[in-house]
Amino acid sequence: MMTQAVGRLVGKVAFITGAAGGIGSGISRVFAAQGAKIVLAGRDEAKGNKLAAEINAVGGSAQFLRVDVSREVDVARCIADAEKVYGPLNVLINNAGPVDLLMTGVDKPIDQLSTEDFDAIVKVGLYGPFWCCKYAIPSMLRAGGGSIINISSVAAITGLSRVPSYSAAKGGLSALTRQIATDYGPKNIRVNTIVSGLVVHEYNRAQLLAVAPEAEYRALQSTRVGAPEDIAHAAVYLASDESACVTGSEIRVDGGITTKAMSPTDRIFSQQT
Repeated sequence: MMTQAVGRLVGKVAFITGAAGGIGSGISRVFAAQGAKIVLAGRDEAKGNKLAAEINAVGGSAQFLRVDVSREVDVARCIADAEKVYGPLNVLINNAGPVDLLMTGVDKPIDQLSTEDFDAIVKVGLYGPFWCCKYAIPSMLRAGGGSIINISSVAAITGLSRVPSYSAAKGGLSALTRQIATDYGPKNIRVNTIVSGLVVHEYNRAQLLAVAPEAEYRALQSTRVGAPEDIAHAAVYLASDESACVTGSEIRVDGGITTKAMSPTDRIFSQQT
């Protein structure tokens, strides 16, 4: 449940893609609780409108706008509509990912991967953030600056089995983050990445537990399995004025997966997921 705003994001307008999904809804609720006005951008109108109603019912400010980030024309229209609703954007969170494609096994070892499937995943995971940045940055310039937060994955920095398209998209997103940060830092626009590890939420819990018991997922962590709020709290910092000197950076919110040496059991398990 959303708590009363404490002010870290009061006065800011945040455009969040994939806003009604597991991580996206967590970010949206926490941002609204911190006082931001939220544009909930996504494909699922039922979930998006329900989340907007929930946030508004407890004193927040949110509106759902439909967008398919794999289509440039959709992104351009949605960001223009968002500015009509709340004014120029202060925060962009590129959170939407090709989750449905990954869950249905579209990504495969590269000798089995079709060009069409590679394109489909990269369109969402890399082109989508590119187009969102392309059309949000002029809005941020009108606002006097802003913060772009790209939600990435451990796939960007370590090898994961059978996801070459996803890994390429997330690795490219990390490089794009640094490049945009370099170009737009002098114009008061900061760009950072949150590297997410395993995050369990209401939309993936059953599917994950069908693959392996919770204890096996915990064994991969140095701390614990992540929750959407873990990503959200890091995003609040990057969106707020507290991080005014932070740009071109990666914050790992991954339970220590990328720093922990894997045991033989861990390696065997990782090949099966």
